[in-house]
Amino acid sequence: MTAGVLAAVEAHLDAFNAGDADRVLAQFADDAVFASADSLVVGRRGLHALFADSFAAPVRATLELRRAVVQGDTVACELLERLALPDGSSTEIDVAAFYTVRSGVLVRVRVYRETP
Repeated sequence: MTAGVLAAVEAHLDAFNAGDADRVLAQFADDAVFASADSLVVGRRGLHALFADSFAAPVRATLELRRAVVQGDTVACELLERLALPDGSSTEIDVAAFYTVRSGVLVRVRVYRETP
């Protein structure tokens, strides 16, 4: 079960890094919850808008999985977020994310970012 839970998170990160909102959305349960410091989104409709807007923004973000700890259906991750800015510069932000996976899909995600 541990491998399947981590595989669901890795599939989400791959879809995110590809900038594919439909693939990202396919990784979530219909009633999934996504929370960060500046947003709380519940359900597919809200998640689709969140990721579509994110991928349409002039800042391109990618996520690198640094470490993961799996306990039951929860994965605690240390991520590195790389932001490619419109002026050609880039920056990196440390991120902690907690994913809850059930039946192979994400049901809850909580993201904590350091302020650059």
